[in-house]
Amino acid sequence: MTRHDVSLATTALAADARAATPARSLLPWLGGAVLIGLLLLVPKLGVPYATSLVFTLLVSFILAQSWDWIGGLAGYVNLGHFAWYGVGAYAFAISLNAGVPVPLCFVVAMAVVALAAAILSFPLFRLKGDYFAFATLAILPLAELLAFNLSKLTGGADGIVLPPDYVLLQAFYTALGLAIATFALTIALSRSRFGYALKSIRNDEQAAEVVGIRIFPAKLGVMVLSGAIAALGGAVHAWQLSYIDPPTVFGLSVALVPVAMALFGGSGLLWGPMIGVALLFTVQQFLLVNMSILHATVYGLIILLIGRFMPGGLLRSRLTKAIPALRFLSREQHLAPTGAAVAAGNERLPMPIRVPDPSCELLVCRKLTKAFGGNIAVNAVDIVVRQGEVVGLVGANGSGKTTLFNCISKVYEPTGELIVDGRNLAGLRRDEVAAVGVGRSFQNPRPFGDLTVAENIAIAATFRRNGPALPDALAEATAYAAFVGLGDRLGERADSLSLQEKKSLELARALALHPKLLLVDEVASGLTPAEIRRFVGHIREIRDVYGITVIWVEHIFSALAQVVDRLIVLEQGQVIADAPLAEAVKDERVLAAYLGQAATKEGH
Repeated sequence: MTRHDVSLATTALAADARAATPARSLLPWLGGAVLIGLLLLVPKLGVPYATSLVFTLLVSFILAQSWDWIGGLAGYVNLGHFAWYGVGAYAFAISLNAGVPVPLCFVVAMAVVALAAAILSFPLFRLKGDYFAFATLAILPLAELLAFNLSKLTGGADGIVLPPDYVLLQAFYTALGLAIATFALTIALSRSRFGYALKSIRNDEQAAEVVGIRIFPAKLGVMVLSGAIAALGGAVHAWQLSYIDPPTVFGLSVALVPVAMALFGGSGLLWGPMIGVALLFTVQQFLLVNMSILHATVYGLIILLIGRFMPGGLLRSRLTKAIPALRFLSREQHLAPTGAAVAAGNERLPMPIRVPDPSCELLVCRKLTKAFGGNIAVNAVDIVVRQGEVVGLVGANGSGKTTLFNCISKVYEPTGELIVDGRNLAGLRRDEVAAVGVGRSFQNPRPFGDLTVAENIAIAATFRRNGPALPDALAEATAYAAFVGLGDRLGERADSLSLQEKKSLELARALALHPKLLLVDEVASGLTPAEIRRFVGHIREIRDVYGITVIWVEHIFSALAQVVDRLIVLEQGQVIADAPLAEAVKDERVLAAYLGQAATKEGH
């Protein structure tokens, strides 16, 4: 099947899907409209307790959903998220008692927390995993301690009493509007370029940088955004309560409940936090009324059981997926190319056509060195690669080939001089190296596993220098996927692909960066002879048609022999040969280090 056939077939499938599902896709939104209508009627019932109860539910949703932006989208477990709620409550209360108008008090609360979140992001995001989680958890007792001791500002243990106005109705409708805005913002994030940067970070930070994403500003942005919305939740709650004190807004007894709610429903899913809040809030209220002594124990036991038997949350469980009426709740949010965009796939890749100048040096390495303790993996390497060359990089296992690739792409920071297209890469970040024109695949494939084939490729396209908007990048992805033989797998998650398909996906993702220098790391291993010939044809086309310079690490010598102009041979991190293919295979050191057995087996 040609790429054109794949495009036509995929366009037809997309058109059929759009024709078959409009009514079904409208059902959740109709249900949401009905839910909002019912919530608007709650204060009309004239039962203050019911209004107050639903108000608390709305605040819980605001906190759980805003936490899920950093926990579900970016993959960072922020156990101190409730601190933003508390700081926002205090900032609102202090401003209101100082005579600031209520609308401006909300602005002050949001601004104070945004500033605090931005400042704390610098030390916090130097940590990962459990270290990040426990560091954020420490924010809560620190904030509570400060609230107790800064008594002139916070009232200390006595807390702050707000003006005794009856604001339940105003606070309720404010919270409802904020909850709706929070959900709408979640939808926008999941479909935005910024949201896909966060999803990439969640999967693999290094791979995200290699495809051009600057990760710290993305993490800083989501921390500030989630903190600001949590601050508004704290502000509206303080307004309604008319009294706050340190244990109320910083206490660990309630601080982790919104996190538990998001995880219970299904963190990272559109409906996960909402379902988790609705169910756990109901359980919590039932236990408070009927088991006032052991309610916390039972509540915790329920969460432990869910974590043990339904990892990933309730909506990802087999039970939910087995019920047709609930299956849409567990659906992951993926973007797919539109029908018109898919039709853009054709025989030529959407890449610039460069005419290489063989006299120009594209890559220059001088005394390039990388050591790990006492082990020198790359030892004073001097190589020059000119525009338009296809260079084979070979050597025995452990000779430093992949480490050299990691140095060129700045996965590792080497010493020595490294120049690409006339630019010294010293001090550049990985995303800046990608912008200079370096694209690569990994020896062990590192696609963004929970994203689709189309999304993986589109991320590289939209984050390259002067890249297109996300919808256009998704359109481009169809052509790259068809080029590497994945045109019929656009909507498949990357973690469902075979090893060889993942390698093909990484090649497509690297090409979407429009690289000048392409580093290919052992893509042909495991392929059949026919597949190897097809891949060699890809490498030849990449060079001959688009002018891309290629360095190819490969153990299958017969594959390299079909296309490379010369070989660079490494042994123990040093270059022992750098010569045209015909000369390199006659070098006794090359035969001893790498080609002896391979050449004998393959008849070279």
